[in-house]
Amino acid sequence: MSDYRFPYRPRPHQIEVAREIRKALKRLNVVLEAPTGFGKTPVVIYALLPYIEKGNRVIWAVRTGNETDRPVEELSAFRRELGLRLIGLGYRGKRDMCLLAKRLGGELDYSEVAYICSRERKRCEFYRRLEEGVNVDYLLSRGALTHYEIYRAAEERGLCPYFLQRKLLPYADVVALSYNYIVDEELAWSLRLAVSFGDSILVVDEAHNLQNLNLGGDTVTEGTLSRAAEEAREVNSREALELVRHARDVVEEKFSGLREEESEVFDPASLVPEGGSRLVQAALEAGESVRELRYRQGLRPRSSLYHFARFLESALSLRGAKGVAFIAERLGGRLSLSIWDMRSAEILGGVWRKFKRAVFMSGTLSPVEAFAETVGLENYYVVSAPSPYDETNASVYLVRDLSTRGEELSGEMAAKYVEGIARLLSRVRRNSAVFTASYRIQDALINAGLRRRAEELGYKVFVEKREMSGLEASETLRMFKALAAEGRGLIVGPMGGRFAEGADYPGGELMCVFLAGVPFEKPTTKTELYISYYTELYGEEKGRLYAYVYPAIRKAAQALGRALRSPRDQAVLALGDYRYRNYAALLPDYVRELVTEVSYERLDGVRLPWEQVKYL
Repeated sequence: MSDYRFPYRPRPHQIEVAREIRKALKRLNVVLEAPTGFGKTPVVIYALLPYIEKGNRVIWAVRTGNETDRPVEELSAFRRELGLRLIGLGYRGKRDMCLLAKRLGGELDYSEVAYICSRERKRCEFYRRLEEGVNVDYLLSRGALTHYEIYRAAEERGLCPYFLQRKLLPYADVVALSYNYIVDEELAWSLRLAVSFGDSILVVDEAHNLQNLNLGGDTVTEGTLSRAAEEAREVNSREALELVRHARDVVEEKFSGLREEESEVFDPASLVPEGGSRLVQAALEAGESVRELRYRQGLRPRSSLYHFARFLESALSLRGAKGVAFIAERLGGRLSLSIWDMRSAEILGGVWRKFKRAVFMSGTLSPVEAFAETVGLENYYVVSAPSPYDETNASVYLVRDLSTRGEELSGEMAAKYVEGIARLLSRVRRNSAVFTASYRIQDALINAGLRRRAEELGYKVFVEKREMSGLEASETLRMFKALAAEGRGLIVGPMGGRFAEGADYPGGELMCVFLAGVPFEKPTTKTELYISYYTELYGEEKGRLYAYVYPAIRKAAQALGRALRSPRDQAVLALGDYRYRNYAALLPDYVRELVTEVSYERLDGVRLPWEQVKYL
């Protein structure tokens, strides 16, 4: 790597890790486990520069479309600091890149935008203007393009943003996109028309999420069925109405008694009366008529009837497949039916083999052997980086007299949690987070007075909701972060939720994290099915660890890592459950090295790192 210079002042171990990655990729895939704040993105780009120079494209897969900008912006720094003529592209789907769809307003889903595009493409002014010919040199000269920059450039020139980015694809050295374009065969097929996977190196960011991808999944709710019935009547389809009424009667009879967070298995065939395939086809056609009608009225081409028929069609085709379950579940008071595909190793293993090499990176992949087995990864080399954090960065406490263990959180234990959190907040006086084991625990703490106690201490409280939209979550985060200078924001949400995983809180935006419990899944039918499937695949001991224990501890580790994003960050971290003792070996190294046990009644006396070492 002597031909290239790292564009920043290297942090400890960055250059050594980059060299190790580069060398290993000559023969094997790479699993990189490095803590938050290590700088994984620039290190991996740096390691891949010789491969890019030889003509290998890099496809950088992220969990959500919103995260595509990060590697592109990092590539821009490499261009600027090293004078490299690399092209980077943030690639987004039609949902984010269709100018026609924007005219309808609201948040259209992918299927709605795809419908609009298929209907209007031949007469779309933006697509037609693009097809008449466009010189993309003005964009390529910028080098690193986020999806928004492409969108704005297209909008200013009256071009289709989605198909403009597709014209840019052949020139790109680095393409950042969501997991869906890699794991969804329909989307991957479309991408492969412009990009050769076999000549590309795949980078999977935040790879710990892979095990939980519901690859062939879909969900309908009681509301879906009610709207589907209304639509069947609207277009006068007796067959579609017969199908929906039958399904609704079955759901009401079998699952109306499910309590919150309870689940049961259902047979999709039970939702279909005699003549099932004929009725499903009739419902699809009627649903298509509804979409057509809505679109002609200038409304969103949405149809619950069409969605339900597609759901049934998929469920019936997957019936009997090992590793696929059909779950009726009540969450947030709403009853839903889901296709739940647990076959991550079986499906993903075939995906990785399509690429020249793959790099999987995260701060929470331990134990790596378990990660590799559950995502179907073979022929890999592990690169690990130590944490840069010590006592100048963090104080870590395990609260020995609190636990969310059990079916329900007792009133007495909930009161102890609230008291302990209030004592901690009274001490830190900084932007803080309470990340809970589940929404159920979150609700119990709110009911026990958590919001009231925090507000009495001068904190403004922001609570994550189950059905929070992306826009609402972004605005909530913005308001929370705006309080960093005053140090009086408190955000409350479940581990694994929007605020505890994937969100970034650099600098002083989050300086205290309290974990309320261990985020084990509640022992429902769904949980037992997952454990049973993994036990069948990996044996009794591994099955429970892979399906139940490791995912929970990874969620906890991700939540803790929100407060430490760089070697200069400082935070107080509290593990609010004595059971974390049992899983210390699975937690980040800085947690193991710095942890001290304490009673919840002594959390108002914690050590504050920023009082002893102040970073400017």
